[in-house]
Amino acid sequence: MAEVPASSRSPRAVPFAILAVLTVLALAAAALAIATAPSTSKAAVASEAQTTVIDGDTVPTVGDLGPTTFTKPGPFAAGEATLTLPSDGAQVEVWYPASPGSVKGVAPATYNLSDWLPTNLKALLPAGYKGVIYPTGAYRGVPAAQGRFPLVVFSHGYSGYRDQSSFLTSRLATWGFVVAAPDFLASDLTALLSGKTGTAASDEADLAEQADTISLMGSENARHSSTLHNKIDLSKVAAVGHSLGGAVSEAAAASDARITTFIGLAGATVGSFGQTSTGAGSKVPDKPGMLMVGTSDHVVGAGTIASAYRAMVIPKRLITLTGAGHLVFADICQLAPGQGGLLAAAAAIHLSVPASLVPLASDGCSAPDTPVTDEWPVVRQAVTAQLRWVFGFDATQAGLTGLVGAFPGRVSLNVSSG
Repeated sequence: MAEVPASSRSPRAVPFAILAVLTVLALAAAALAIATAPSTSKAAVASEAQTTVIDGDTVPTVGDLGPTTFTKPGPFAAGEATLTLPSDGAQVEVWYPASPGSVKGVAPATYNLSDWLPTNLKALLPAGYKGVIYPTGAYRGVPAAQGRFPLVVFSHGYSGYRDQSSFLTSRLATWGFVVAAPDFLASDLTALLSGKTGTAASDEADLAEQADTISLMGSENARHSSTLHNKIDLSKVAAVGHSLGGAVSEAAAASDARITTFIGLAGATVGSFGQTSTGAGSKVPDKPGMLMVGTSDHVVGAGTIASAYRAMVIPKRLITLTGAGHLVFADICQLAPGQGGLLAAAAAIHLSVPASLVPLASDGCSAPDTPVTDEWPVVRQAVTAQLRWVFGFDATQAGLTGLVGAFPGRVSLNVSSG
C-alpha cells in the first residue's frame, strides 16, 4: 500500500566511488586541521536492557510500536570487535549487544580512515599526521550481553570500507542484533586507491567474502573462548548493504539459503545496476526484502531502485528519502562536518578533483540535498523495524507504516506489498 505516489527519475547505474577525493582528504586534513576528532562524550547508553524472549532470541521490548520507536538507541550498549576471515585475511568489523553497565569507564571506539590507505599513499602523509578519526558509537573489549541475537551482515559500497555506515551498524547492536561487516578486498577503498578496478571476478569475490562472513560468525558462535559464544541465532540472518553492497546483499539472498531477508540501501540487482545475465545477480530472491533510496541520488538514481522493487517478490517495501543523495546511508559526509566536506578540503589547498568524480564524492553532502543527519533517524527506524518484523519480533508493521507523516519533508514514498 502506497502512502504517496512515486516521482519519476531516470536511473543511473553508476557504482559508489570516492577514489580520488578520499586520497585528497588523507593529505589535506592535516594541513587544514579538519580531521574529525572522537566525540568527547560517551556514546549513548541506556539503562539496563528491558527484554523478552521470542523464539529463543533476546528481544528488546517496546511499549507502543510506531514509526519513530527505533529512532533512539535501544536498551543495549554496543560492543565492537575486529575479526579476520580465515579464507583471505579480510578484516570483519563486528558490533554486538552489550550490557549498559559493562561500558562504564570504557572509552568509545573510533575508526581511522587512514587505515585503508595503501602503503605508498601512507608514505606521503605528513609527519605526525594522526588521520581522520570518527567515533563509531560502540565500545571495544566489553562482554556481550546475555542472550541470543539475530545476525546482520553489512556490505559496504564500491570503494567503501567495513566501518563506513557505523551510524547504522552500531545502532542496530543496541536493538539486539549482531552485525558483521567485512572489507571486500577486491572493491574496497584500499583496492581502488591501489589502482584496481571492479570486474566480474571482483563481484564473485565480494559474494564469497559475504558468505565467508556468515561462516566466520558461525565459528565464533561455536568457539567457547569467543565473546559471541552461543550469542548468535544463525537461523535468522539478514543481508544489508549500501550501493554495490546492496546489490551484493540481494545477490547473496538469492544464492545463500542461510540468509532470511535482505535490505538494499541505494543498491539492488534485478531491475537495477547490479543485474547480471547469469548467476546470483540474475535471480530475484524468494525472500522478504526492502529497498531505500534518496530522491536526489545522482549516482544510482531513484528510478532504477523503483524498477528493482517492482521485480521483487512479496512481501516487499520501498522507501524514498526526500532530497537525500547517495551518501545518506554512510558516514562519509560527516568526516569533515561544517567544513564543506571533502571537496572543500581539496579546494582549500588548491588540489584539483576531476569533474567526473565530484558527484561520486559529494552526492548528498551539501545543499540543496537534505543533511544526512536529518535522514539518519528514518534509516535507523526503517531498517530496525523491517528486521524485527521479518524475524517475527513485532506482530505488525506499525514500525514501518506512517513514516511519511512521522517524518514530514523527509520521506516522500513508503510503498509495500504483502
